[in-house]
Amino acid sequence: MDSKGKGGFVFWADAVAESAIEHAKRNRMSIVTIKSGGSPSGGKHLGNMNDQIRAFFIYDAVKRRGVSARLIYTNDDMDPLRTIPPSAPDGGGEWHVFTEQELSTLEKYLGWPYSRIPDVFGCHGSWGEHFNSVIQDGLSRIGIVMENYSNSESYSSGRFLDATKLTLSKTMLVKKVLSRFQRNIEENWVPFHPVCSNCGKITTTALGFDLGSETVEYECKGRVLAGKYVIKGCGHKGFSTLKEGKLPWRLEWVAQWMVFQVNAEPFGKDHYEGSWKSGQALAREVYGIEPPASLVYEFFLVNGEKMSSRKGNAYTLHDLLKVLEPEVIKYLYTKRPMMQRNIDLKNLHLLVEEFDRFEESFFKGGSEEAARIYPSIVGKTPAEKPLRVSYLLASYVVQFYPVEEAYRSLVRAGIVKEDASVEDRERVLRRLRLAGNWLSTFADASKYVLKREPAEVDLSGFEQAFKELLEKLSSLKEFNGEEIQNIIYSTAREHGIPSSSFFEKLYMVFIGRGNGPRLGYLLAALGREHVLTRLNTLLKKS
Repeated sequence: MDSKGKGGFVFWADAVAESAIEHAKRNRMSIVTIKSGGSPSGGKHLGNMNDQIRAFFIYDAVKRRGVSARLIYTNDDMDPLRTIPPSAPDGGGEWHVFTEQELSTLEKYLGWPYSRIPDVFGCHGSWGEHFNSVIQDGLSRIGIVMENYSNSESYSSGRFLDATKLTLSKTMLVKKVLSRFQRNIEENWVPFHPVCSNCGKITTTALGFDLGSETVEYECKGRVLAGKYVIKGCGHKGFSTLKEGKLPWRLEWVAQWMVFQVNAEPFGKDHYEGSWKSGQALAREVYGIEPPASLVYEFFLVNGEKMSSRKGNAYTLHDLLKVLEPEVIKYLYTKRPMMQRNIDLKNLHLLVEEFDRFEESFFKGGSEEAARIYPSIVGKTPAEKPLRVSYLLASYVVQFYPVEEAYRSLVRAGIVKEDASVEDRERVLRRLRLAGNWLSTFADASKYVLKREPAEVDLSGFEQAFKELLEKLSSLKEFNGEEIQNIIYSTAREHGIPSSSFFEKLYMVFIGRGNGPRLGYLLAALGREHVLTRLNTLLKKS
């Protein structure tokens, strides 16, 4: 299948997939490997997950071409703990604010590899295992499963041994290449960080190495991490094997391409502007490999700000799954990578409505974009369009009724059929629950919370139209959404009122704002008694 459709649409994942396939062919690899990775430093927010989810779409694009592929994740758990986050997700993905005692306990592990730090929650073998588990659990909940590789295990088992020896054997060349991209590389620098056998930190300084005995001499001097986190050493001098430490990250990243025979990897623009440039040179000049195909993506914002656990706005997949279906989340990551996205949590219904229209365009046909991307989002394409009720409508109805009763109100309103399939029923119930969660966590109460008392609405010039609307609605045998919608239009027309003005007045009466979900369906879902009582009350006041 050609990635370019008849109208010229090209899905970014197809373009990278083609490059990855060509990369594998040139290098005589029988399987195309798509990689992503991350450091298990704590909770991973939605922006971090660009690596994994975009890697999935590239992998899926390769598979759709009938080419063998694998999707791998490298858990960078030999990285040192450089700072302690104020909060982190527990085993179920729920955020936990660390107590003073927990923070004090964790401080002694600063500089330790994540794989050797005890799990503060007590549910996994280590800090690294815990947070990697949370990442993978979130991905699995949206239908993404990856081959998982622990860096700690890769070093200790010898998987990285040849790459490590190659790196050390070319230390002078490594320094020469890196000097084009970094300043102040020390003359006696050795590209390896052993774990200190005395204090457990991996912020040591290698003094020399012996490839024959596969050992490194080191001194535990400590390091400044990321240019600002000062980790003090214990001063111990000793020797470690090449299986008891790690390569510096810039080199480790390239070594992973060689060890796992990587053909494509996505990464953020921060890496593109930094480590990607040195990585390409290291790959060709030191490791003798061709750099993989790449995908560079822009960052995500939440409510217009960068995500940070210290700001309290670092939302994870687990957080988003409380308010969005998995397919809507995956849809978000199909958008153009190099455009910065703002996830507006207060108006999340707009994203859901966009997805609903996208899904509908797939089943109607005619949308090249939907025809290509929708199957990758949902996996197995359903024979018929899944039933979706308006997210905004759902958010109003659950304010009025408990979820099960809200569902029955949608049936009475004609929005959901009496004989809806089990799958459609569960889908509607889930959206009602998700919309309810959104209201209680993110939604702007001034916009989306129903007014329990009738709003003060000036009916000047609208009195007769409202009286006739009340009469027509009172005479309905069934309070059906489509019929109510038509009655509102016909009443406005008969009284020479612009339909937009009439609808705006009615929205103000029932939800206290000038617009909302399709009005006829909202009124039908709210129920005959509530609608007629409110209209009667308003007319008496006027």
